[in-house]
Amino acid sequence: MEFGPPPSDDETRRMRARLAGLPCGIVALGAAGEVVDASARASAMLRMPLTVGTDFAEALSERFDMTEVLRPGDLARGIDVRVDETTLWLQAGPTSAAGAAGSVVAVSDVTSFAAALDERAMSLRFLLHDLRSPLNSISALTQLDATDSDAFERCGGMQQITQLAHYVLSLGEQFIFTSVAEHLHARDFKRFDLRVTVRQIISQLEVTALYCGVALQLWLSDSSPIWVSGMRNFVARAIQNVIDNAVRASPSGEAVTVSLRRADGFVEVLVNDRAGGLPGLTEGTRLTDFEGLGRKTATGFGLGLKLAVQIVDLHGGSLYAELNGFGGTLFVLRLPCLNPGAARSATASFVDADRALHEARRV
Repeated sequence: MEFGPPPSDDETRRMRARLAGLPCGIVALGAAGEVVDASARASAMLRMPLTVGTDFAEALSERFDMTEVLRPGDLARGIDVRVDETTLWLQAGPTSAAGAAGSVVAVSDVTSFAAALDERAMSLRFLLHDLRSPLNSISALTQLDATDSDAFERCGGMQQITQLAHYVLSLGEQFIFTSVAEHLHARDFKRFDLRVTVRQIISQLEVTALYCGVALQLWLSDSSPIWVSGMRNFVARAIQNVIDNAVRASPSGEAVTVSLRRADGFVEVLVNDRAGGLPGLTEGTRLTDFEGLGRKTATGFGLGLKLAVQIVDLHGGSLYAELNGFGGTLFVLRLPCLNPGAARSATASFVDADRALHEARRV
C-alpha cells in the first residue's frame, strides 16, 4: 500500500494552529495507544506532559491516581476526570487519516454539565426525602383500613389519603416544572386558545368537585378564540391548581365560579370561591406570595398555588388573590393576550358570575 508524502512543516504548523483554536484538547494516539501528537490545550487542560511515545492510558492512570490502568475500551466509551474544580470528559474515536490505525482523543471541559447533573441528583434526593413521609402515611392508613376500620376513619379515612396523594402529586409536578423550565426556549412556546383550555380543565375537575360536594360553574361566552402563547400543558396545570385549591377548600354545598375577562392587553382567569378567605388575607389587600401557605398544614396546602405562580411568571403573567366580598377569595391569573380585543365579550361573563355568587350568598 502506498501513502502520500508526509506533511510539510508549514502544513504541520497550520494543522496545529487549527487544533489550538478548538474549544477542546486533542491527543492523537498510535495503534498501541502511544501519544503520537497532542495539542497544547490538551496538555494544559490535563495538566500533564504529553510526550510523544508515552503510553497515554498508563500516564492518565498515574496522573489521576486510578486504582487500575485504563483498558483499551475505556477511552472509547469515555471517562471523566477531575482537575481541581474542573471536570473533563475524555473520549476516543478512530482517526480519519487514510491508512492510520490509531485513534484521536478529545478532551472537553464539561464542568457546567457535571454541576447540573449533581444539582439534579441532589434535587432527586430531596424529592425522595419529601415523598417518604406522605407515602408512609398512605401505606399506614391502608393497612389500618384493613385491620381497624373505626381507627381508619378517626385518622381521616379516604379524605386523608386523598389529601396525601394530592400532596405527593404536587411535589412531583414541582420537580418536573423546575427541571423543564431551566431548559425552555422561545421556540418551545406555542399559540393556543385559552377558552378551549379552560373548558377542558373544568371538564376534568367535575369529578373532584362532585366528590367534594361543590358546584363548579364556568361562565364563558361563545366568542372568538382568546389566543395566548406558552407551554399549554404548564398553563393548564397552573389554572387547574388554582381551581382545584378553591374546590377543595370550599365547604360542601358551596360553589366555585370560573370566568374570563380582558384587562390592559392581558386575559385574566378569575376563580371565585366562598371558602372563608386565605389565611392572612385582609380586606383591600392582595396576596401574591403563596410560599408560606404550603407550610401551614402537613398536606402542603398552597403548594399548588406556589407552582401556579412560577408557571405564570415564566409566561410573563401574574397570580394574586383578594377577598371577593362573598365570604371567600377571588384568584386572578393574568396572562399576556395575543388578541386582547377578542376577549371583550368575556368581561360580561365575569359580571354575570359576580352576580350569580351574590345571589347564591343571599339564598
